Amino acid sequence: MELEIDAAVQAKLLSKLGPDKRVLLSYNDGVGPYSHHGLIALQVDFQIVIIAVDMPMTDYEASLTTNLGTWYVKGYSTSLLDERMRLTLNTTYGTIQLSGNEMIDDNVEIVDASHNV
Repeated sequence: MELEIDAAVQAKLLSKLGPDKRVLLSYNDGVGPYSHHGLIALQVDFQIVIIAVDMPMTDYEASLTTNLGTWYVKGYSTSLLDERMRLTLNTTYGTIQLSGNEMIDDNVEIVDASHNV
């Protein structure tokens, strides 16, 4: 699976990234240490979660190739994703959109959990 991250989204992320960080494209379903929500039965909800390299990656056993390096996902969440995807900034609303063959999530939040070590 491939994820292209546009320049506007990269600008929002780059200051938070580094060699001591990992990035998760986390399906926010209440499963795992970085998903605190689970009330999304009728809605697909993803977050970009930044963690320190020494933080647990329980449930994030699959990966995506991105133009910012390897990102990790919950294996079962790949059924909601497409082989080729894009993260773009909706300049009207200031939201990050995840799309593939169609819109997957029109409001992807960035969560920096790396300080919670």
